[in-house]
Parts: sequence; C-alpha cells; structure tokens
Amino acid sequence: MRQTLIYAALAACMTSFAATPALADVNDELRAELAAQRARLEELEKKLAAATAAQAETARAVAKVESSSAAVAARADSKPLSMPAGLTIYGIADAGIEYGDYGQGHKVRVQSGLGSASRLGFKGERGFGDDLAAYFQLEAGISFDNGQNTGHSSNISNPGQGAASSSAPNTTGVAIFSRNTFVGLRGKAGDIRFGRDYAPIYSITSTSDPFTIGGATAFRLWSSAAASRFDNGVFYFSPEIGGFQASLAYSAGMENNSRSNVGVTGSTTSIGPKDEGKGSSASLTYRKGPLFVGAGYLNFLRQGTVTAPATEDVRRKARNLAATYDFQVAKVYAQYLLGEDNQDGVGKRLDRRVWWLGVAVPFRSVHTLRAVYGHLDDRMSTDRDSSHFGLGYEYALDRQTDLYAYYAQVSNQNGGKNSLCAGGTCQGYDGDTNLPANFTPKSLMMGARYRF
Repeated sequence: MRQTLIYAALAACMTSFAATPALADVNDELRAELAAQRARLEELEKKLAAATAAQAETARAVAKVESSSAAVAARADSKPLSMPAGLTIYGIADAGIEYGDYGQGHKVRVQSGLGSASRLGFKGERGFGDDLAAYFQLEAGISFDNGQNTGHSSNISNPGQGAASSSAPNTTGVAIFSRNTFVGLRGKAGDIRFGRDYAPIYSITSTSDPFTIGGATAFRLWSSAAASRFDNGVFYFSPEIGGFQASLAYSAGMENNSRSNVGVTGSTTSIGPKDEGKGSSASLTYRKGPLFVGAGYLNFLRQGTVTAPATEDVRRKARNLAATYDFQVAKVYAQYLLGEDNQDGVGKRLDRRVWWLGVAVPFRSVHTLRAVYGHLDDRMSTDRDSSHFGLGYEYALDRQTDLYAYYAQVSNQNGGKNSLCAGGTCQGYDGDTNLPANFTPKSLMMGARYRF
C-alpha cells in the first residue's frame, strides 16, 4: 500500500513537469494579444486627437461665418434690401419663333408672347382689419423681341398709339402700363376699383378659352364683335354667394371737352366725339366644383369718325354665354357671342354670331394637349363667314415654366379678311396689314414661357 502511494506521487510530479512547456506557450500568446490590443488603443487615441482638432477648427469656422452673417444682418437692418411689405412683382416672360403665311409668302418671325402675352406687373395691398384692404395693380405689356411696350385695345382710341390718342389733357397718350392699371378697395360688401381693367364680358370669355387668350386661340373672331378692356372705368365685384358672383363696370369713355358727337376719333380731348367709349358691361357667373357658367353683357359707343348722315358714334352691343367643365381626364370649353353695331342715321353696321368649342387634355403630369374650333357667322348681306381651327401641345418643365407648340388657321369666304391672333397679343396680319380676301392664314408657333 505504501509503495502504491509513492508511485502515485512520483507520477503526479512527472505529469506536472510535462505540462510546464504548454503553460509557457499560453502565457506567450496572452502577452502577444495584450501587445496588439495596446497598439490598437494607441492608434485609436491618435485618431481621437485628430478628430478633436478638426472639430475645434470647424467650430472656429462656424463662429467666423456667424459673425459675418450678424454683420450683414446689421447692415440689412440699417439699409433694407427686401421687398416692402405688401408689394409683389410678377409677370410672364414668353418668346418663340413663328412660321406663318398671311398671303404674302411664308414668313419666319421671332415673336414675343406667342403662348401668353408677356408682361411685367406690380401689385400692392394693405389690410386695415375687419376684412378691409386697399390695393393697386400696374401691369405693362412687354415685347421680348424688341424691348418695346405692347399695345392692348380698349373701348376708346387705342391709348398705345401716341399723342393723337391721348385720353386726358395732361398725358402723353403712350400707355406704359398698357394692360391693367387700377386702385381699389376690398371688403365684406364686395370689391370696387377705379382705372383700366377687363370688361366683365371679356373675363368670362378668357375663362372659357382653352388657350386663355393666347397660342392658337380663336379670340380674334370674338374681338371683332365685342371689347376686352374699359378705360376711365369703375368696376364692382360682388361677394360670392352660393357660387354666384356679379360684376359691373362703367366707363366714362374718352372724356372729351366737347358738346358734339361729331369729331375725329383719337383726337385731343377737346374736339373728339363727346361720348366716344362711354358704356357699361356686366356679368353673372356660377362656380361649383368642376363647373363654371357665365353670362355677359356689353353696351358702349365705339370710336369712329362721325360724318353725315351719321349723328353719333357706332354703338356696339354684345351678349355672351360661357361655360367650362373639368372631367379631370379632360376639360371642355364653350363660348357663344352675339355682337351688333348700330349707328344713328346709318343703321346696322355689323351683325355677328361667334362661337367655339375647345378641350384641354393633361396626361402624365407634364403634358397637355389643347384644341379649339370656332366659327364666325356673318348675318349681314355680305355673309363673310370665317372658321378657326387651333391645336396646341405644352410640356411643363416645372410649375412655372413650359415649352409649347401651337398651330392655327382661319378660313375665310365671300371676301372675308379675318385672321388669327398668333399669340396673346394678336400679332397675326389681317385685312389692314395686307391679308388678301378669302385667304386662309396659317401659323405654327414654338416657344418657351416662364411665369413669375
């Protein structure tokens, strides 16, 4: 038994001596791992130090920028650079190329306002509480192809034609803000303004035109029997009640200092026909959801030289109906106008019916197709009917900018010389600018439009 225990002890000692090299290997591995970890920690400490330095440099740069911004803000406070409160600058920049034929061969023209009449405007408004506000608007027509101001017709001699068309003794006769110019007051009882603005009969017409009086619009047929703007006018717009709204306008006309209706139109304010341009217009509209319906009225004395047997200017009367309906996938447009001219001592000078049907089809969010067909029915013995056809495509680059292509043509018969607008300022040649009788003027328009 004692001998067995001695052998066991000797065996344990031998085993211990045998395991010692293995233990030494483990220790070496641990030392190597610790050294590697120490190296990694030193590397991380270096990176942390570099990051801290970079953060400090960034903080110094930010502080410098903030200091500069504060200095700029201080200068801005002392000398304001921003727009005055309540004032807005807006407009449309539109230009392109027209390839047209107006009976004297094909012409290529660089034109402004082919899609929409180019313009620059200023609006201002100041509120006084209780829904009461005063406002003004000054809107000039701009011709981007030559830098000039564009003329826009009214119920009196065109105020854009120079001193011979002066409608006030202290003005030059040249309209700087040739589109809309007025000052007004808006409150719970409605909106009243004074100056130059759209006649109500025109406002519902623009709404019912798929080209909004631009591009391939059939507006030129309509304008031959109506009027678009009133000078020297007062305009009232009622509050909207249940979708209904009424608009009324009265123009004092040429405001000549004369007792007689006999005189040369466009002359100075002392010798022209005394009532030239005097008249009124009204409209009643209804809007609900996708539906718009309107009815308009116009009655005024047109400008014209009064010679025997006539005893006064030509009196123009017009009535119209307009409607649109938006089906989402397509919007349809319709317009019907009755226009007549009569002159005391002469009788009826003009009797026309003008109508159109149109459609606009948007697709894939950036494309729009437009089309219109219009017809002028001449009820006089001359029977000079005209038909208008227009197509358009628009590609939206964003909500304010688009590219477009339009085509329009007008067919005439029985000696007719009606033309097309060729854009928002009606630059197409007509009978007064060498358009032959019975000719079919054609125009292809391509350009770009930016709204701001």
